[in-house]
Parts: sequence; C-alpha cells; structure tokens
Amino acid sequence: MKTLWSGMLAALMLVPAMARADRAERMEKRADRMERQGERRQKRGERREERGEKLTQKAEAKDQRAEELRAEGHVKAANALERVADRQERRGERLERQGERMERRGERREKRGERLEHRADALEQRKANAHAATPATPADPTVSPATPAVPAN
Repeated sequence: MKTLWSGMLAALMLVPAMARADRAERMEKRADRMERQGERRQKRGERREERGEKLTQKAEAKDQRAEELRAEGHVKAANALERVADRQERRGERLERQGERMERRGERREKRGERLEHRADALEQRKANAHAATPATPADPTVSPATPAVPAN
C-alpha cells in the first residue's frame, strides 16, 4: 500500500513539470506562428503599397489624357476622365496608407513572436534547471550533515 501511495505521489509531483514543458512548447509554437504571420502581413503590406503607387501613376496618366482631350475641345470626355482619375488617385493613396499600416503591424507581430519565443526558451531553461538543481547541502547550512538530529542525553 505504501508503494502505491508513494507511486501516486511521485506521479502527482511530475504533473506540474510536464504541464510546464507542454506550456513552453505551446508558447514556442505560438511564437513561430506569430513570426510567420508577421512576415506574411509585411509582404502583403508591401504589395498593397506598390499597387497603390501603380494606381496613382495610372491616375496621373489619365489626368494628362484629360488635359489633351480638353485641348482638343472634348470637354465632357475630359471631365469624365478627370473624375475617374481622381477616384483612382484617392483609391491608390488609400491603398498605400493601408499597405504601410499593414507592414508596420507585420513588423510588430514578428517582433512580438521573437519576444514570445525568447520567453518560451527561458521557461524551458527554468524547467530544466529546476530538475537538475537538487541541493546537495542541507537546508540549514549551520548544521553539518554528520550531526545527529536527536540530542544526546
């Protein structure tokens, strides 16, 4: 019976250590996932920014074409083309701003993932040190291990 109880006690003592190891693993996986998400978001932001720049360039080309049409005497067509160019330019600027924001968010998420990974490594290290660091010295250093616990009569 004593063996059964000591076995159960040993198992119960190992459960928190196993949970901590699992926690460190989960934390590390989450950190990796955050880093990858950050990289993807950063790339997507860059692409969106480039798309916005292209749209503004196209809008400028349409503005020039509208000026040419106006010079030729096609006022209504020039006005319509100018409205389209203005709308396209606003959309391009909006996409550029969104891309910049997305890029910054991606960088922040990536850094956060790196910090989280560092925390997970530290947690794993603490867990490893907790098992290895069993004190060889008694709890009270003033008492030597050779001294009997019961006082002599």
